[in-house]
Amino acid sequence: MPNSTGFIYNPTSGPTQSTQIIVTCINDSLNAPVNVELEVFRWDTAQLARVPIGHDLVEILPQATRTFIYPLINAAFFEVQSDFFSATSTVIHVYGVDSTGQIIQRILQSEMTLIDRFTNIP
Repeated sequence: MPNSTGFIYNPTSGPTQSTQIIVTCINDSLNAPVNVELEVFRWDTAQLARVPIGHDLVEILPQATRTFIYPLINAAFFEVQSDFFSATSTVIHVYGVDSTGQIIQRILQSEMTLIDRFTNIP
């Protein structure tokens, strides 16, 4: 089952505004590759529509990492959905960073919520 960060608030201005989302994936398995799927969404201040800003499905080899960066343009809120298949020793974390690369928000995999399915992307 996929995980979700939930609906994360992101100020549209000021020192606590995240301008990018960084998603880190680690396959800690010694011998099995893992398939990771990510869906990333944003909302503007009106919160009328969930806008997809990223969808990735990749294979990560054993003992390897992969980092994804998504821009948060006009994003008052965001959500990351993630799931992995084939290897059980996989860790996925989400970070909101500002324009200088400083971490503003951090969502660890253990803090994410299980959801029954990915959101359908049109």
